[in-house]
Amino acid sequence: MNSTLEKLAEEYELPYLPEITTDQLPKELLPLLPLQWAKDFCVIPIQIEEKLHLAMSKLENFSIIQQASLLLNKELEPAFAPKECIISVLEKLELGAAADIPHEDNKKNTTSTLPQNDHNPPVTTHTAQPIFSDLLSDSDNQPITQFINNIILEAIRRDASDIHLEPEENGAVRIRYRLDGKLYDYQSSQPNQVLQIVSRIKVMSNMDITERRLPQDGMTQVRVANRIVDIRVSTIPVATGERVVLRLLNRDRSLLPLNHLGMPNNALEGFSNALNQPNGIIVVSGPTGSGKTTTLYSALGTMDSIRRNILTIEDPIEYRIPNIAQIQVKPKIGLTFASGLRHILRQDPDVILVGETRDAETAEIAVRSSLTGHLVLTTLHTNDAPAAVMRLTDMGIEPYLLASCLRGVLAQRLVRCVCPHCHEIADISTLPPHEAAIAEAAGAKTIAIAKGCPKCREGFIGRIGIFEFMPCTPNVAAAIHSGKLSANELRNIVANEPTWCAMKDDAAQKLRNHITTPAELIASIGQF
Repeated sequence: MNSTLEKLAEEYELPYLPEITTDQLPKELLPLLPLQWAKDFCVIPIQIEEKLHLAMSKLENFSIIQQASLLLNKELEPAFAPKECIISVLEKLELGAAADIPHEDNKKNTTSTLPQNDHNPPVTTHTAQPIFSDLLSDSDNQPITQFINNIILEAIRRDASDIHLEPEENGAVRIRYRLDGKLYDYQSSQPNQVLQIVSRIKVMSNMDITERRLPQDGMTQVRVANRIVDIRVSTIPVATGERVVLRLLNRDRSLLPLNHLGMPNNALEGFSNALNQPNGIIVVSGPTGSGKTTTLYSALGTMDSIRRNILTIEDPIEYRIPNIAQIQVKPKIGLTFASGLRHILRQDPDVILVGETRDAETAEIAVRSSLTGHLVLTTLHTNDAPAAVMRLTDMGIEPYLLASCLRGVLAQRLVRCVCPHCHEIADISTLPPHEAAIAEAAGAKTIAIAKGCPKCREGFIGRIGIFEFMPCTPNVAAAIHSGKLSANELRNIVANEPTWCAMKDDAAQKLRNHITTPAELIASIGQF
């Protein structure tokens, strides 16, 4: 057998290692290696003269190289080594470094409990969220299954928030990833594969594969080594077939400490003070995709969930939080925000999170709940903080009630951050006129120019929040109570409060600090 491997190595001009020494093991990659997966496929990463290779014992494992490259986030080249040699090294790693090298004990284990730590709270699954076997060791060799597995693996490697699968006229599927809020093309499938791809995703997310005329929503979870990824799936019929969007829910990104969101000090102080109140209502506003859910979950993370009864009603539940009861809205059976909120009040709550105030009935119950000794957190779709007050009064909330219960409104947006490795500092005179006007209005003398390098995406890495916080001080409450103010008039009144933070002021500060660019601010909040 070994002589056959040597001949294969010689034929393909690849390295052959009769034995593997510890010096050849890339120690920085070993903690990322799921040992059971490596044993199943009999492969191990090695380093030869500054080059990374994947040592394997048979020719068929060539297809595993892409998966290993995605898993380790490194480009690997093939190499050959005897099976007994690879297994011996893997067993030594398993026995001698089990405490240091995370790995899966059972690749077919389908429980959804992650190691309990600050970033991975326990996750409780239900029948609507089947967990499929590890994507890295999925034994299903069907081309469509492997194709979808690789799409998801690549999205996870790139830290994408969404995967868009868009049917084309020829039956192919165009695939795009949303990275830092922007869509990027990945690839397209072969023609006439749209039905197979959509059907496979529907099976994964427990949806009806025979229903192609109506939109559907589903959830699934997939395992990647020792990590479980929650995926929210939405399908909708279009002229060329069914369009699918997969939302990848990243716990590490969404369960952040409150002081890691990028709030300016006065906004953080005002928002924290509001969260410490025993009752009242706190509103987080902004458009879809502005990070409202992340902010709300971070707010819950500051509370004592052991000695306080915290309940949420959401659509959907994006992340499971330990010691907090979370309710999923189910309109088809009559469980709406309004009806669920009524029943929550019978559960002796201290804190209630309402995922979104969509109608007058929900708004009225939320406000009355806050007046009867509960702290209520909710979201609205408004452009700024003062507009949230106008929206609630438009929904029918009496100004005198709102003035009594409102504790504060936080409005927010997300902007991309320039790459710290490759950005350049330039004078604002080098900018196009409309961007120069933004920089000048922000008081910036110089700005950061996004250049682009192998470590970033078009000169940007990650996103940060732009915030506006309006406290409900006695002066603001009196103005709301009058019921005769516009959003602009309310903004003028609150501008004198010490914990008031205007979104444009926060944006200007982040521009002056070279965190983002004028073009990003224009795309996010418009002109100053």
